[in-house]
Amino acid sequence: MFDTFQSRLTIEGYLVADSALRIGTGRAADVTGTELPVIRDAFNRPFIPGSSLKGAWRSHLEALVRGMAPPGADLRRFACDPTGNEAGLCLDNKGMRALREEYKDNDTSLAQAVADTSCLVCQTFGSPWLASPVRVRDLPVVEREWFGQFQVRDGVTIDRDKGTAADKGLYDYEVVPAGTRFELYIVAENLVPWQLWLLWLALRALERSDIALGGFTSRGLGWVRLEKENRRARLIEGARGLMDLLGGAEVGEEIDDEKAGLWREIFLAELRRRGARDA
Repeated sequence: MFDTFQSRLTIEGYLVADSALRIGTGRAADVTGTELPVIRDAFNRPFIPGSSLKGAWRSHLEALVRGMAPPGADLRRFACDPTGNEAGLCLDNKGMRALREEYKDNDTSLAQAVADTSCLVCQTFGSPWLASPVRVRDLPVVEREWFGQFQVRDGVTIDRDKGTAADKGLYDYEVVPAGTRFELYIVAENLVPWQLWLLWLALRALERSDIALGGFTSRGLGWVRLEKENRRARLIEGARGLMDLLGGAEVGEEIDDEKAGLWREIFLAELRRRGARDA
């Protein structure tokens, strides 16, 4: 997958918090501060870890792709369930051992067999056996717009048996206010067209504010939105594109929804290949 350069898709833009946002670090040891602070960088500014966004993306797409499978289909062919037991995985430890034994003298064939056995989401976002071709940088807050405007809110722990506030259950927690903007940068290399469409579906979900990040989302926190008007996607392909990129030139084809739509039919063909008859 990564032995030669084939293409690179870069996506830049701004992610804005449509509601207050809380990505925490656990309980604070400082007795003078809030009990549950948000994560900060070395300059005491909030940021969104790239792993948080990528994980939320993956979860959203797993549900979406499984919903495209026909009744009775093996869901592991579409999107496996990494949160359950190994029976829900597209490729478990036993299966991986079998592939290693079968292709023990041919690493190239082994890598291809692992990819062919893996579900759509694992091929795109990675698994224990596959490196992800999609990399999401940590999202720093837009520095020129940040003036330390953290907010502290009160919370209470509920005794589930009594249905009332627990003894000594009062606490406070910190949030980043709604309207805060973060800088987004994503790089995806060597994606085939159906993977490009899967990634584009994730972007469109962000533009619709369909994905929540961080903690306390059941309380309405964490809803974020990608500003479509400021989103920029570029696709670089082939050796010439790579040479221009290494030379420092701004290269690549600008990708918009119309051009990305060309990947849709290839994605549907891949679904049909895996058993989705009506795709």
